[in-house]
Amino acid sequence: MVFNNRIKDVQKIVYDGSKVFFDSIAGFLGYPDVPGMPTFPLDQKSRDQLTSQDLLPKHLTEIPPNQAQRPENLSEALFGTFPYTMPIDKHFYQHKAEGYYNFYVENYRNMYFLPDWLSGYLQIHFNITVDHSNLELCRDVFFYVVLLYGAIVSIRTMLFWMLAINPYTYPWVFAVDFVDWIYDGLAGILPCVVGIDLVPTFLAMIIGKIADSVNHLVFTMPFLPSEGNKVKMLIDGELKDVVQFHYLPYLWYKYPIPINLREFWYSERPDILNFMEKNYAQFGINFRPLLSGSEALPMIDSTNFVEPFINTSKEFFGLF
Repeated sequence: MVFNNRIKDVQKIVYDGSKVFFDSIAGFLGYPDVPGMPTFPLDQKSRDQLTSQDLLPKHLTEIPPNQAQRPENLSEALFGTFPYTMPIDKHFYQHKAEGYYNFYVENYRNMYFLPDWLSGYLQIHFNITVDHSNLELCRDVFFYVVLLYGAIVSIRTMLFWMLAINPYTYPWVFAVDFVDWIYDGLAGILPCVVGIDLVPTFLAMIIGKIADSVNHLVFTMPFLPSEGNKVKMLIDGELKDVVQFHYLPYLWYKYPIPINLREFWYSERPDILNFMEKNYAQFGINFRPLLSGSEALPMIDSTNFVEPFINTSKEFFGLF
């Protein structure tokens, strides 16, 4: 009983001491006259702008692939299935009012787009517009190059633990040449923890992040990434957040439409040509191919029409 009373006395002393300590700190900071931090924005629009991105779902990928991918040959059974890219799906559609080159992608909080200047440069100087399969092939190649480099980093890391192997002999020296320059650069930045070098772990994390981010990169050709409208759309009976690209791309106002695309419309898809001329003739854009070394229709400077049209279209779809 005496021991329990002693414990209560100690508890009271600790409580009173803590109260005096924290009250003195709070008083020094102005308590109780300080109202505290301002309330989270009461304006619904401001709140949505701050929190909408965090509430979006994440585009999930798995490297290596999940167990749903079954091995199809002996090498895959022995060494595992080969990784593959899992990019965000683009859903194309046609609409009698919006045209033929419309698409939307589900909006994810870990989704990436190219900068407008880079996307425009690729479209203008490399003629990458409707068909950007070569660009997607480059993305896949870059993905496998990153994974290959990650495998080389893993081999170099394992050589640290295999004392019987001299890493500066063939063929191990190739892994040393590919990786050690990064180790040397980061050795003075990342410290060792309980004798463990953190550089291999940090490098593996960076490689994994780059490889995973490639799966979240979306190409928006023939549109610029900034032309996307974030809206809600009913998909398979479920209301989802999407980024929609529709109407006529901005670059087709500012620059001539690629000649091969206009030839395709003229010879094989006159319905697209008729739609373009019917709906966008007021902008003075030439949708027909070259005739006798000159444009079929005179080019008119459409810069004065571009911004009002884009603003009008965004305001219109904002009411959708």
